[in-house]
Amino acid sequence: MLSEIGNRLDGGELSSEEAKEASEEMSLSLAALRSAGEISNDAYLDAGVIQGGISVLSNMIDQGCNKEELLAHLNQLRQRADRICLAHPGLAEYFD
Repeated sequence: MLSEIGNRLDGGELSSEEAKEASEEMSLSLAALRSAGEISNDAYLDAGVIQGGISVLSNMIDQGCNKEELLAHLNQLRQRADRICLAHPGLAEYFD
């Protein structure tokens, strides 16, 4: 998901609504995984940081932040996702 968001953002094609939808989709997916017992509660809570960061990205787009600021925020999210995936390897496929 972060790769797709990054590609769209880099190409100037990511809208606030698309980022918001991605955040909501991730929230629903993570909740379903937790309910099904496929990820732990700790993994769910850690992943919520990334989901929330995507929501912040949507707000930043709405506020008219420039592309460099948006990419810097996304790069921070990617770094956080990498650290979370070290602790919870099963989440890697949901972040990429």
